[in-house]
Amino acid sequence: MEESPIKAGDKKLETQDPLIEVNLGSDDDKRLTYISARLSAQQQEKLKELLTEYKDCFTWNYEEMSCLSRKFVEYRLPIKTGYKPYKQPAHRFESSIVLQIKNEIESLLKVGFIRAARYVDWVSNIVLVQKKNGKLKVCIDFRNLNMATPKDEYPMPIADMLVDSTAGHEILSFIDEHAGYNQIFIAEEDIAKTAFRCPGSIGTFEWVVMPFGLKNAGATYQKVMNFIFHDLISRMLKVYIDNIIVKSKS
Repeated sequence: MEESPIKAGDKKLETQDPLIEVNLGSDDDKRLTYISARLSAQQQEKLKELLTEYKDCFTWNYEEMSCLSRKFVEYRLPIKTGYKPYKQPAHRFESSIVLQIKNEIESLLKVGFIRAARYVDWVSNIVLVQKKNGKLKVCIDFRNLNMATPKDEYPMPIADMLVDSTAGHEILSFIDEHAGYNQIFIAEEDIAKTAFRCPGSIGTFEWVVMPFGLKNAGATYQKVMNFIFHDLISRMLKVYIDNIIVKSKS
């Protein structure tokens, strides 16, 4: 048996190509995306032309997004027998971060993702998660609601099989759905169950669209993506929830 030319700890293998930033918009309204620096100059130019031609298929902010029709899909929140509504005790937050929470809530209200809630039986708290850029992201602690929700047994893709399916392809293009979950409406009768409490005088709100953190949200989104791309899956692309891999031989 020959000794491996690369020993553990000798070198960190790269899992991603170095990237080149491409602006599909203007200097005043930048629409940034990224392509591999390892492509030839001709390949880079052709890819830029393709992305520019179809840039209207992509979105860079909430305001440009549109939700899927309720006739096509709705997220539902059935409750298992024996579970009663639960209101989580209020959390306290430092005054220094309350303004950040307020700004995030105002942006969600502006695009119609949430609305003010009144007379609700289920109430969850917000939790703050620090992103890589140091900013705080407002999330919701749906643990009690999730425990009361039955599991959707829709089959999810197996990550290892998705990776294996890319073997033999020279070029892989990765597409990340921008706030993809938020493009699915919650059934009107279930909206009140998603109510969450904010600190101080900010208020209590409920989700109109499907947020991260809810049980079966991933299964609901996977089901929609499989339906939309059913004739392309396995032939030229793979879908894992809100991530798409486009495979190309050349």
